[in-house]
Amino acid sequence: MAPPAPSRNFEQNSPITTILRQICESYPESSCLRELLQNADDAQATEIEYILDTKSYNDAPLIHEGLREYHGPALLAKNNSVFTDKDFESLASIGDDPASTGKYGQGFNSCFHWTDGPWILSRQWLLFLDPHRDWSRDCGRPGGPAYDVVDGQDSIEVQNHLKTFRSTKHDTSKAVNGTVIRIPLRTKAQARKSKIVDREIPTEEIVKALHELGKEIREGGMLFLRHVRKVIARVDDTVLWQAQVVGATDEDTRKMQSVPEAFKEMYTPLSKNRRPDKLSVAFQVNVEFWEGSLSSVHSFTVQHYMSVSPSFPTLNEWARKRKLYPWVAVAAPLHLPQQESPRGRLFSCLRLPVETNQPVHIHGLFSIVPDRGRLSSSSQTSSDLGAEWNRFMFEQCVSTAWTNLLVSRSPIAWSCERFALWPRINVSDNREPWSYLDDLVMDQVIAQNLPVWSTPFHCVATQDGYFAPQGDETQTYGDAFRSARLPLVVLEPCMHEKLLDRASGLSKLIPVISPQLLRRFLLKDYLEQKPQGSSSLLLQYCLLDFIQGTADAGVEACMHDELRKVRLWPTMQKFLVTLEKGPLFLPRDTQEMELFATSRPSETLDINSLTPQVSKFMQAYVEHHPNTNTVRRRNLSDLEVDWQHVYPVEPLSLQISVLARDTKNDTTLWNIWNWLCARSKEETEDLATSSKSLDHLFIVPLHPSRIGRFAPSDATQTTLLVQDEDWIRDLLDDLSEKGKDSLNFVLDNKVLPVNTIKLLRSVASERSDLAFATPDNLRSLLGWLAANKDAFTQLSTQRRERLMQHLRLLTEQCTTPLDNASKWILKQKLQQLPLFSQVYAEAPYK
Repeated sequence: MAPPAPSRNFEQNSPITTILRQICESYPESSCLRELLQNADDAQATEIEYILDTKSYNDAPLIHEGLREYHGPALLAKNNSVFTDKDFESLASIGDDPASTGKYGQGFNSCFHWTDGPWILSRQWLLFLDPHRDWSRDCGRPGGPAYDVVDGQDSIEVQNHLKTFRSTKHDTSKAVNGTVIRIPLRTKAQARKSKIVDREIPTEEIVKALHELGKEIREGGMLFLRHVRKVIARVDDTVLWQAQVVGATDEDTRKMQSVPEAFKEMYTPLSKNRRPDKLSVAFQVNVEFWEGSLSSVHSFTVQHYMSVSPSFPTLNEWARKRKLYPWVAVAAPLHLPQQESPRGRLFSCLRLPVETNQPVHIHGLFSIVPDRGRLSSSSQTSSDLGAEWNRFMFEQCVSTAWTNLLVSRSPIAWSCERFALWPRINVSDNREPWSYLDDLVMDQVIAQNLPVWSTPFHCVATQDGYFAPQGDETQTYGDAFRSARLPLVVLEPCMHEKLLDRASGLSKLIPVISPQLLRRFLLKDYLEQKPQGSSSLLLQYCLLDFIQGTADAGVEACMHDELRKVRLWPTMQKFLVTLEKGPLFLPRDTQEMELFATSRPSETLDINSLTPQVSKFMQAYVEHHPNTNTVRRRNLSDLEVDWQHVYPVEPLSLQISVLARDTKNDTTLWNIWNWLCARSKEETEDLATSSKSLDHLFIVPLHPSRIGRFAPSDATQTTLLVQDEDWIRDLLDDLSEKGKDSLNFVLDNKVLPVNTIKLLRSVASERSDLAFATPDNLRSLLGWLAANKDAFTQLSTQRRERLMQHLRLLTEQCTTPLDNASKWILKQKLQQLPLFSQVYAEAPYK
């Protein structure tokens, strides 16, 4: 017996209009133009043109009178790729795969935001979609009747429908080698009865949408499309805008065209070629954009990266079902805006409405929600496969692509963007997958020692540069470092701190600039000879650890080793020298430096070219280390060499002891004796020894306008050291008034500092070989009086008596008894003086 038949049937079904309404609710209205562009790219079209046809067509008859309401204004999207049978089938399988966003999948159906019945013309087929199954129920199977318009081109009904495609400029009498999607704009009448979207679509809304798409494309919206290179938008015959992506060079074009083929090779299961584990390619593209009479070119560097699928079978299988592959790319503008940082966005071929606050655009076949508004599960638990896939894409792929981009841009990065294209340092609690790319990229840069760190001259690898945080120190010494061509990498403090932290985790040592590192760098690389404005700061930084008292090693060891061979020491000859050829003279002050400016300038430091800090430090150094062979001060013994340059005279025989003095040089004499007085207080050896270096110098000013040697070869040529307050001064002045200029060897103390006489008397008291006479020394005074006896013949009786009185007083003051020889010598000298009156008339008594 047969089983009983069902009494009733409650089959579950859903009208196609309900599914489309749900799709429209998932996809934002603004996505329609993007989805048409994405469909064209998936179909491997290279061009797409949007045409807003504002005309209405009232021709009759039509295939069905129900189509007349779709002959009004419409948006047409024309591309140069044909609609395949498989594409037509994908339209019929709507809703079978909710995750599908592939070619002519759910994304295409976003056009129902604007229409209740889109048309598709491709090859010989004209398809009318009728999701309401309104008029199409009279044409056999309802919903989407398609007509062979080539076979039926003689039909007046077909011709009247094809007239609505005239704006595409296709020859409709032939098969269309491309695809035209016609979207009749929903009228008010259609909106009242629509079960999809109950809203009228005016042409102004489409114009606005086209302008918004143009702005998006101008800012890089086509950068990650695999095939589409040209987009045009027009209203009727008026072009609103036009965009084209071209390689900057033929080589860039070749690389750009290689990306689709590489994608097929990497991810086509039946590929006959051996697939590489990864592929990285970078190129420069220009986005050429025309809008009205204005044109612009925006250039980008695009870095693509493809790798093998993740090693997790579950995740890999999940991704394959959704046609997700580990293909990513990052793009950076070639010329960064001056006023603001570039605002990067997320892309999945086309732009997503997600700003990343990163300086580059990031593309990837991410897992995204159906409305393309955000990444899948970006705020859900880590067990979600969508979030896990996105995490894999960012950690393994995007970070690598970004690192490779920095390498690609390194030839120009140092001169323009520097670190503007590096991932933003995450200082917030934002844990979006792109917010921690700074850690991942920096780890790769450090681990692989990549040359991406910008210096003022080029990009260097981590171990080839010197790093410093931006601050007062880099601002003060920046120009100096540049003048030395130091490959200094100056980072924002947070980035510098991040670098040290990441390097520590990788057990890598970062060379942070310090005085010691600079000294070592200069030791091998700094060859500049002429001093520049910044060389003094360079020297200051080399000594900074000693100036600040933070150095580990002793300053003397540093001066002998690291600083001795550094060509940083400015001399009076206006060159930078090393300390290798012997010690340099360090002037005590500007006066001393100017005094000896003409003597050994190549061996004398120019203290005016030193910074105050260095000058103070060097003075203290020489004070505590007076006997070094690197830097020292001038002393009395150096004057033996210096004097011939400071006070030049013609080479003379040692027998000549007195010369005419050019009074124009009296200032020099005053300065040198002032220097000698100061040095005599500093000398560690006794004056008797140190003064011997002066013996042959013409350095003693004499009356009248003459100059004599410090120690004449003739011991009888005694110089009288006299001061204004000495008792003999009146006597000398008296002889001068009487025109007695025959006085020899009288010190001209008018051109000497007040302390000079005291110094000379002190030296004379320690050196018996010096021919200096003083008014209070009987032996030396008698010698001088005897040498000048002829000058005293005109002395008045009163003056002679006073002179005799002083001589008698000096004799009485002698503290040491005179021996017979000394008495005889004094007697001989005394007898030569014309100081005595004649007592007996008979010769020889006087």
